[in-house]
Amino acid sequence: MGVIAQWIGGRRMLARGAAIVAVASGVAACGSVQNMIPDPANFRLPDRSTFLPTTSNSYAYPISPVTSVGPADLVDGQGACAGAAPASPRGVSLDMTECEVVRTLGQPQGVDLTPQPGGQRRVVMTYKTGERAGSYEFVGGRLTAIERGDEPTPTVAKKPLSKKPRPPA
Repeated sequence: MGVIAQWIGGRRMLARGAAIVAVASGVAACGSVQNMIPDPANFRLPDRSTFLPTTSNSYAYPISPVTSVGPADLVDGQGACAGAAPASPRGVSLDMTECEVVRTLGQPQGVDLTPQPGGQRRVVMTYKTGERAGSYEFVGGRLTAIERGDEPTPTVAKKPLSKKPRPPA
């Protein structure tokens, strides 16, 4: 029985020793924590340049590469391009060239070429039919505005009248 009492007492001593070591290391750590806390005098709030870009160009990048528009990128009076390529299945976006839009949507039903002051060219191409009917305005060979055209009125399917049998008289 004495061996068992010694063994239990030894466990108690071991537990007490572990508790003393834990408390001592905690107290020692508190002294070094003060060195880890930053000095409030050096603390500054971030300014707006941290969160906001400096220029608006940082928000949106051009979809198509912005290169100079050449004669091969411009349409003629009938809306045709010089090097007609097959239609590509993609959407229309601002800054596309005239011929990129023609390759995407097909040849327009109307083209209005207007010279602008300063030698710039203004073109309005009109699509009266199709999924993307509307007018597309180009300045300097690049798409600057899109206006949706008239949408066809949706057809409403009528329900057939149900014929109820009449009760016999």
